[in-house]
Amino acid sequence: MSKLIETWRGEALAWEADELGHMNMRYYFDRAHEARARFAHTLGLPHIYKTASLSTLVPTNQHIKYIKEVRPGHGMAVQSGVIAIGETDITLVHMISGYRDAPAATITETLTHIAARTGIKFGWSKRTRKLAQSHMVDLPDMAKPRNIDPNEAAIMPTMDDANKLGLQAIGRGTFRPAECDVFGYVLPTAIIGRVSNSAQHLKTAWPDLDFASEDGMSGALVEACARHKHRPKAGDLYEMRSGLRSVSNNIRELCHWILDPVSGQCWTSFVGVACRFDLKTRRLVKIDDEMLAFLSKGLVKDLRP
Repeated sequence: MSKLIETWRGEALAWEADELGHMNMRYYFDRAHEARARFAHTLGLPHIYKTASLSTLVPTNQHIKYIKEVRPGHGMAVQSGVIAIGETDITLVHMISGYRDAPAATITETLTHIAARTGIKFGWSKRTRKLAQSHMVDLPDMAKPRNIDPNEAAIMPTMDDANKLGLQAIGRGTFRPAECDVFGYVLPTAIIGRVSNSAQHLKTAWPDLDFASEDGMSGALVEACARHKHRPKAGDLYEMRSGLRSVSNNIRELCHWILDPVSGQCWTSFVGVACRFDLKTRRLVKIDDEMLAFLSKGLVKDLRP
């Protein structure tokens, strides 16, 4: 097995921080996007994200696990490697470090190689396969899922399904040109960012928090998995329908369907594991059994990503 190679280096910027004072989740995925583009050169695919390219790589499944906070001004670096390669897909791992090179997060993503103009799956060249084999690594223990199964049998949810389950609408909007890649499709990072913008609206998940208060309590994400099912373009609408899947004294698991309100199809599904977070101690805060019982009343049965 080979070693991970560095694919990105920089720092966390002030405007990338959210109300919790640390880097918002979308920017971890943004770092992975840039790391992937550089790693593509290592695979003999230097034009993969250029407008003239005949093929490109699109994420279908992305799993993130947070280890330590990254705050504005902290240096960051990303190291990447190949976990597996199939006929038309590849699985990469990105190890993200933060302050003083301490592990901060991991992102494991499966990507499909497609023809840029038709979207048809595109097989690997012999050269790329050979180069991928020379960069194979074992999935680090640190990157292995803790609370989420990225391989959970998923569905293709629709707006009708959301209505039947009574999922709350927590976000609505329109994708903008600035959120698109060079081929005109909305970047997965932008879709994930919309989840961050709306998650606090899920009333059944956060009845015990006022995100705008000064009591020093908020909610923080500890792990998540995004499954990208269709690729929206600028001008396409989205509606986020969400529910609470499970809850314990430590964490609560939310499921979001980012849907097209016009066609009813699903752009992306997202499962996030979050916790109460003390902004002063910077630690997870457990809930008592009374709150656990209250939250349990809001669980949605048969809610799958």
